[in-house]
Amino acid sequence: MTDVGADADKRVAEAWARVEAGLNRVLPASLAQLSPPAAVQAIDAVEAALAVPLPPDFRASLRIHNGTDPGPTLPSPDPSPVPLECLFDTSMIIERTQDWRDGFDPQPNWDDPQVWAYQVDQEMIWLNGPVRPVVGSPGTVVVGDTNGDVLWLLDFDPAPGGTPGQVVRVDVECASWDVLAASWTQLLVRYAEDLELFAADPDSSALEINELGPACEWVGSALSGSLGARPAWLLDVQARDPYPD
Repeated sequence: MTDVGADADKRVAEAWARVEAGLNRVLPASLAQLSPPAAVQAIDAVEAALAVPLPPDFRASLRIHNGTDPGPTLPSPDPSPVPLECLFDTSMIIERTQDWRDGFDPQPNWDDPQVWAYQVDQEMIWLNGPVRPVVGSPGTVVVGDTNGDVLWLLDFDPAPGGTPGQVVRVDVECASWDVLAASWTQLLVRYAEDLELFAADPDSSALEINELGPACEWVGSALSGSLGARPAWLLDVQARDPYPD
């Protein structure tokens, strides 16, 4: 269940405080990239432009940090505070989500769990968790990226067993779709925990950190397996070859 109201504000503030404390231990130079709060009117404008209500915890997060600012050059001379080049501010969320949705091209023969099962079996795509691999899905909001190829999405149209508003990492070039967390708050908490583990024992953390910051290969904590392994929601689906004979 997604937190609401004051509960969402409190939990997100606590999670961000842990993230910032972890960054202060392992990447203090990155803290300057955390942007100041967004105005409520700017957050409302995102919802109006994209015709979707944002989860209360994500709204609360924008009121703490309106994304990150890597500066005028990419890559930034300072390390990123997140496993991406940047988290988007409210204006970029609108722009990049509209760009993403412009790429939506419904394909009834392909947008089918039976075809997705076939593609996973044939190692054509990789799915981890309850996510539908639909490029440009109108049921998603883009909140950050690396090089335009690796995206973080809020997914409001999850596969069976998923949670509306779950956070998904998509690597378009590698055709991989990975559920990072069931909510934005859970994502922040998981990230804080991995920063804390990295500070105590880098080998025990899922993060890889170098001079640019945490690597964008940070993926879901409950992996479905290697390439070719189906996620739970596709296990009993009969595969269908989408290619004509």
